Amino acid sequence: KQCDRILATGGTPMVKAAYSSGTPALGVGVGNAVITVDDTADLDDAAAKILLSKTLDFAASCSSDNAVILLDAIYDTMLEKLKAKGGFIVEGENKAKLEKAIWEDGEHINAKVVAQSAQFIADYAGFSIPEGTAFFIVPETGHGPDHKFSGEKMTVTMALYRAKDIDEAIRLTNAIQSYQGQGHSCGIYSQSDENITKLAMGTKTSRVMVNQPQSASNSGNLWNGMRQTFSLGCGSWGGNATNNNVTWRDLINETWVSKPLAQHKVIPSDEALFGKDIIELVG
Repeated sequence: KQCDRILATGGTPMVKAAYSSGTPALGVGVGNAVITVDDTADLDDAAAKILLSKTLDFAASCSSDNAVILLDAIYDTMLEKLKAKGGFIVEGENKAKLEKAIWEDGEHINAKVVAQSAQFIADYAGFSIPEGTAFFIVPETGHGPDHKFSGEKMTVTMALYRAKDIDEAIRLTNAIQSYQGQGHSCGIYSQSDENITKLAMGTKTSRVMVNQPQSASNSGNLWNGMRQTFSLGCGSWGGNATNNNVTWRDLINETWVSKPLAQHKVIPSDEALFGKDIIELVG
């Protein structure tokens, strides 16, 4: 009753509450960006941009790289490059400690570790990391509620998956995002237009960033020309009213004043619009 419109940013409960409030609402969805690196990628460029994206604002963005999929052919080489950029592999007992630190009750993300440095989180969780650690790499194979690291983490933590080819990477992306993040975004480091198109056509994502740092690019930036925003709609895939980059135009009312054109437009004939061959085909 105190506002004209609600923009609900965040998880499904917030969006549902906004939609049921009785006030016109625009909901935007949960992020859980999945990034694929294929065997045609510039691996040094990819490693540098994943570092930038994973550590931007200590991963407070919903567009931060939550999972990275490496194809078999470049898996070992790319993993070494990520480690050289400050990635620290978390496995075994340390993985259990990190999971407990991020999800304090097993369900909800612990606000105390959100947007904190790797050192802060390691100290909080109770394990040691080498100097220079910038982000955590958690090897994963599963997805869903029994594999918490497959979901959104809001920390400098990324799950790492392995795929034999682009088709398996697409299946993994869809499986991960069917748990969280469907409709939001994914990315790919590749020089193959075929792989890029396959990923875009085969996933339920509103944005596919190509050879760009995900968290700095999803919301629009100088290098991609997308409209800038901090609120990303996930469309019907994510239960949202829009899948646009929500801008100021979505938050105002516009009044259209329409006058007749000085010269009316003429509707072309069917032949001019569709062509004789098409008309005969459908007729």
